Amino acid sequence: MKCKVWLYSAAALLLLGAAAACGKDDNNGGGGTPQPQQRATLLDLLGEQASAYHNSENVPTEHIYLCAHRAITVASEQLGLPENSIPCIEQAIAQGADMVELDVRVTKDGVPMLMHDSSVSTTTDGSGSISSKTYAQMKAMKMHPRGTSTYPTVDGEPVRVPTLQEALEVCKGRIYVNLDVKDCGTELLLKTILAADAFEDVMIYGYNASQKMEIVAWALNNAHTWVAIHPYVGSPDGCSEYLTQSYYDCAKLFQYSEDTYYNNTTPKFGYKCHAKGVLTYSNSLTHDGEITTWYNQYGKNELEGGPCAVLDRFIASGSDFLQTNKTEYANLYFKEKGLR
Repeated sequence: MKCKVWLYSAAALLLLGAAAACGKDDNNGGGGTPQPQQRATLLDLLGEQASAYHNSENVPTEHIYLCAHRAITVASEQLGLPENSIPCIEQAIAQGADMVELDVRVTKDGVPMLMHDSSVSTTTDGSGSISSKTYAQMKAMKMHPRGTSTYPTVDGEPVRVPTLQEALEVCKGRIYVNLDVKDCGTELLLKTILAADAFEDVMIYGYNASQKMEIVAWALNNAHTWVAIHPYVGSPDGCSEYLTQSYYDCAKLFQYSEDTYYNNTTPKFGYKCHAKGVLTYSNSLTHDGEITTWYNQYGKNELEGGPCAVLDRFIASGSDFLQTNKTEYANLYFKEKGLR
């Protein structure tokens, strides 16, 4: 589902610049949210979906979105594609994921690239840390899937580690992006997103609360747009810190622990967050095997009604975004339940 993009006048942009120069928000008579040129499409989606629940924990969740963890899908695993690679992202798009989760680290010479581990040896033919390598050295490496020594090729060429900008340009307008920032300064990250013209598709995970506030301010004052921030919380009440004017309504999707919904330690976690006007996001990663088992027993044989504990518990929590390596299988299950 795509939502409208809100456009604002040149006068509003001038007011934003004036507010930034004064160090305060003087728009709309004072105290209001700055009015940038356009509101981020992802935030529109999140805001519209959250509003459908009317700040109530009693409205059933109507749609569950799927995020491919490190861009991995069943198809990319079967094809032997490395995580956090462009071919892996292309497969996530092809397989119907709504979002990809991508990991960001920075080279010795200051280029943000996709890499989960600090060591390059986990997914490339290189060794050492990414922070000790130059961009040129990183681009000379060949990628392989985690736990293997097989180097796939695409159109006869080895798969290379992509820069963040390259990845965002592939995703732009095609799939949303959750950036799990492992190691990257906030300004460098934001300038890279701006260079890719990708603010409308991106949310940012990582950094502490004050850094998230800085991220929002930088985006408003330099890119003239909102940016989605993605906090981690331990309880529904943990959302409250981010639901203040300081964050300009940029926190709409909150991540929480997979164990919380799986073990039901906080019943109806997602529904309790709906009552606060926000959505929730969690993993199924440690229980992805249950999804595969369901598919092998029921899904591939088109047999309805077979249970899948991890997905049933996710549904019961009222949560909205599931991060998984089994996008295609989860998609079938949620469709059967009327949630896709």
